Amino acid sequence: MDANGLSQIVNALKLIHSPKSSNQTRQEAQAFLEQVKKQDESPFWGYELALPNQDPVVRHFGLTLLQNSINRQWIKYNQDKKLTIRKWVIELANNLQSSDPHFLREKLAFLWVSVAKRTWGSYLNNDDDNKKASYEELVEGWSSMDQDLSKLWVSSPQTRELSLIIFRTLFEDVYVLDDPISQNRNYLLSSSCANVLLPEALLNNIYNENVNLKEAKALNEGWFLLWQEFLNESIRNGDDVSIIKTLETFKTCLNWPYSSLLTQSQILKTFLNTLLISNIKIKNLTTDCLHILFTRSFNTTEDLEEIVGAIFKPEGIQLLTNIYGSIRLDEDDIDDELYSFAKKLSEMIVSLSEHFQAIDLQRSDIYNYLKLILQSTASDSLTISAVSLNFWGFMLRSKEKIEIIENILPDLLEVASSKLVNFGDLNEEHITQKFISFDYNSQSDGYSFLSNYKKLVDDIVRLTICIKAEEGLVWLNNRLENFFGSEIGRSILSTEELDYHDIPFMLAISQLDIIEASVRGIVRWKIWYSNQDYNEKLDILTREVDQLLSKLLSLEIKDPIILKKLGQVYVQFLPLLNDQSIFKIIERLLEMSTYEYPSDQNDEKYNIVKDLRSSCVNELNRIALIIPDNLKNILDDLERVFEDLLKRVSNTEAVHFKCFLLVVSQRTAIPNKEQRFIKIVEPEIMAWTDPVTVKGLSDLPWFMERLGIVQIADYFKSRDIKANDKLLDIAIDEQGLKLKSELKERWTQIFPIRTTRLLVQYSIEKLPKDSQYFKDLLKLWKPRIVPIIPHILQLLYQIQSYHNPANWTDLPEIVQSFVKDTTIERFWQMGVSIQSRDSFLEENVKAMHTLRDFADSVGQIIRYTREYVYLSISAVSQLDDTFYTIPDIADIFWRAATGEKIGITLHSWKHMINVALRPVIKNCPPHNVDQFLGKLLPQMFNTLDEVLMKNWEKVYVSGLTFDENDEQLSEEMMEEHLLRQVTQVIIRLLVDCVGQYGYRNPLTETQLAVKKLIFSNKSILAPFLQIVCHIIMFKDTRCSFNVVLIMRAILNEIVLNDEEVDNYLCEHLTKALLHVLTDDFYKETQYEAAYVLTSLYINLRSRGSYMGQIMMQYLPNITQENLVKFEQDLANCNNSKEQRNVLLEYIQSLKEKDDDEELIKKQRAKQLEQVSRKKKNESNVLNDPFTENGALGSLFGDN
Repeated sequence: MDANGLSQIVNALKLIHSPKSSNQTRQEAQAFLEQVKKQDESPFWGYELALPNQDPVVRHFGLTLLQNSINRQWIKYNQDKKLTIRKWVIELANNLQSSDPHFLREKLAFLWVSVAKRTWGSYLNNDDDNKKASYEELVEGWSSMDQDLSKLWVSSPQTRELSLIIFRTLFEDVYVLDDPISQNRNYLLSSSCANVLLPEALLNNIYNENVNLKEAKALNEGWFLLWQEFLNESIRNGDDVSIIKTLETFKTCLNWPYSSLLTQSQILKTFLNTLLISNIKIKNLTTDCLHILFTRSFNTTEDLEEIVGAIFKPEGIQLLTNIYGSIRLDEDDIDDELYSFAKKLSEMIVSLSEHFQAIDLQRSDIYNYLKLILQSTASDSLTISAVSLNFWGFMLRSKEKIEIIENILPDLLEVASSKLVNFGDLNEEHITQKFISFDYNSQSDGYSFLSNYKKLVDDIVRLTICIKAEEGLVWLNNRLENFFGSEIGRSILSTEELDYHDIPFMLAISQLDIIEASVRGIVRWKIWYSNQDYNEKLDILTREVDQLLSKLLSLEIKDPIILKKLGQVYVQFLPLLNDQSIFKIIERLLEMSTYEYPSDQNDEKYNIVKDLRSSCVNELNRIALIIPDNLKNILDDLERVFEDLLKRVSNTEAVHFKCFLLVVSQRTAIPNKEQRFIKIVEPEIMAWTDPVTVKGLSDLPWFMERLGIVQIADYFKSRDIKANDKLLDIAIDEQGLKLKSELKERWTQIFPIRTTRLLVQYSIEKLPKDSQYFKDLLKLWKPRIVPIIPHILQLLYQIQSYHNPANWTDLPEIVQSFVKDTTIERFWQMGVSIQSRDSFLEENVKAMHTLRDFADSVGQIIRYTREYVYLSISAVSQLDDTFYTIPDIADIFWRAATGEKIGITLHSWKHMINVALRPVIKNCPPHNVDQFLGKLLPQMFNTLDEVLMKNWEKVYVSGLTFDENDEQLSEEMMEEHLLRQVTQVIIRLLVDCVGQYGYRNPLTETQLAVKKLIFSNKSILAPFLQIVCHIIMFKDTRCSFNVVLIMRAILNEIVLNDEEVDNYLCEHLTKALLHVLTDDFYKETQYEAAYVLTSLYINLRSRGSYMGQIMMQYLPNITQENLVKFEQDLANCNNSKEQRNVLLEYIQSLKEKDDDEELIKKQRAKQLEQVSRKKKNESNVLNDPFTENGALGSLFGDN
């Protein structure tokens, strides 16, 4: 660049920012500026351009040049260049003008901290606190930084603000964020920070004197007290801007200094003063500060009592109550900052409870504190309400804590019960829905929150009833009477079909949810209560429970959905009942399981009743699984009742009753168990060996004929339907309705796959494999299952063949068109589908009355059958080695599943992997791993890799196209969404095979055997590593992150064992990891990727120079000198974290592109938010509502 270099840079910036410039002109100017950054003179040009006489945009670019030189070239600079850059930064900071925009101040602070992180405190690098550093060492270690900052503080208001931003940024990097540069110099930086923050008197009390730190300290009182004095002065002057800037800095230095600093300074009093200021931003920042203050650790109990104990006094709790009570939220015009304050204040108030064990409860106003928390629990904003739910759950689980909250339990029960509502079903105009819509951008996130919210509230009701069992049951009985005696309750009892989005229906479901949670609370009481009057109390509770159950059994509810819920509630009573009451429940469920279908042709009503009937027989089977011994004496009576019932139910319903008999007969000590098994099972599975079926399963046309395709084609022909006709526009006639009815009946018994699965699954559900019952069943099942497995797999093959268009070519054109329609998967995806959920449902209701219903129905039965094939394979895989010892079963299974993979959609891949493939791998007995998985895994890894690569390539290509219409774009979004789900499911499968870093459960014997197989067999390891390397580079941070964790867990087990494997890792894994490390899209994955790459580098470097050559190949800016310096720095590290940080800094200096400044800001803000909300969640089975209340299994979700 010539002497006019600066003007050339300025002109290039003008071209980029000018609206008149063409794209080509901008691109040329940008390319020129990129070259400028690579010049040796760029720091000097940066300094010149950043001087106050330049335009702000030019100055910002100048600072960017300086930042680039610090990030990329610092390790190459000699000491003179480093000192020169530091001098420029100090000079630019002191020359800050009052009119300079905020982004320049932030950028200058970032530059200052970038230099400080790399140099400040280096003079402390010795073990002797009394050895004075040389003048050169002090200069090199920026010992004058405190003095330089002091000058900024007194120079002008704008430089004072800059000094606050510098400290805030520095403390964030050193104490809050996982910043690699700060982490590698943590001791030096943290010592220097504490030295300048604390007053000298306090430093002398708690630390040994260090002559060099003393030399570097400019202010005896320290910055903390100086800022507090300034904050108090700003409060008196009403200077809101200064208050905000000071609080932002205080936020970063409250959790790490010695706690005596906080008490001596009386900082709590200052914060309570700022909390009363009307400025909402100040309120929010103050609440953040108080939250940090109240949740930090304290060095002495006196410090804790003076800070936390003070706020628990009556006047402190009254102050918080008044402030919380003053908040007025308008759900129709939500003020973002005010709403944020309400949420933060709730979090801060709840956080005080962390110190219950340490404070003096006698001097504290605990009752009014709990009332304040309960006030937030009752909030119309469920996000605010949710803040306190874990607190209540924790207190209710601890016997030591119950005494503290006992007086407020009745109020808590009322509030929690009022919140046990399906809020997601409420009208969008409801107040809670307005807050949810404001809090969550996507419906799926909102629904996920509501689901967890309901579980936590349910748990509070359950635990409260457990503690207050007698009073709780009286309360519950009264509530039930009052509800169904009210006008709404009476309308529920008298209405046959309620509006499922209306208040009466939701209140009815809520009432039953409350009863269900309460009954589970009494069940828990039986385990939890241990006083001497246990038996006496149990008798009282049993009578109350019987009374409650009698009321429920006598309710004459007509609506089928409420009846379904009622049936589920009945079963919760089982552990509390005698046999007579249990039989009443069975009788009622049997009655409900034959609820009459509607007489009209309304498919929606029909499906609702079908769902009710299916649910009731599911609950009957749940009873059989829970208490088979209670039922064995009436088994013959039940068998006679069922024989009569079977005449009034469909074939699909009948199998559930047979499962009931099978479970009871095989899990109890009764005679003739084998004969009973044969009587139930053999007639059902006989169809598999029918010669016509066996032959037909190998013939696709026969398969289609069985589905009714021929009959449907004949019907279409009679209606003169053409291949291009839109079936959704053609109404179904009487002939069509009749055919549809005939086919529906045929489809219920077309293949015995559902029956097979249910009989196997129910019979062994939750049975320990070492139990005699399981061993007996295994003997009975094995000879009957082995012969039919090939037929089941052949059925799967035919279904996959049906979806392959290449197999339709010989069919008539109208039949091809129809078959294509049957393979279309129609489902609505929240947040992805452009169509609303209601309009999607409306279209499907409309389709039921058109010819499209034939295509939908055939497609549904095919997918339904395939799903049950997957479930059957999963069930059979649980029968010890029954599945795995069949000759060549791995090849047969994989051919059936993927031999015709052309027509397998992403949705089907997801289900196949989740429902069939993962169970088949997890359930494989260790002694069958080599034989079975040795054949399956190479095929599986290769096929799944092929599927992922092909579909991700489509995403990358379509992502470059911007001319789609909305419908096409929605379809592509749907496909991409599904692809991400499939990728995640495949990752879970990989974890099933080899585990993952941070995997909470110890590996099973099967996993250990699978790991050994993969790692010892290169024909399996190669495709495994290939798919892993590919997934790491997919544009999905979650998937990339999780696969990197897999590699972190296994790398040391596969490296340095085989030269060919090492070379593959060196070439391919290194490429994948560097792809992640050099692209800020993967920012959240980079720390873990750096761990893996440093480990890989250190291991493989011990074998020779090939690893270094590969690094130089994939990092074009690297030199041999860089590599040598990198290896020297690695050698000086004491642990893996330091090694990781060295690599991250090294990669940063070699990146070809500058980091996206806006992206960095967003990621920094996100990390700060995550850190501020990070909590330690320690739980066990009895403390976790999500496991303690777990259902019996996935069986009961199936129809």
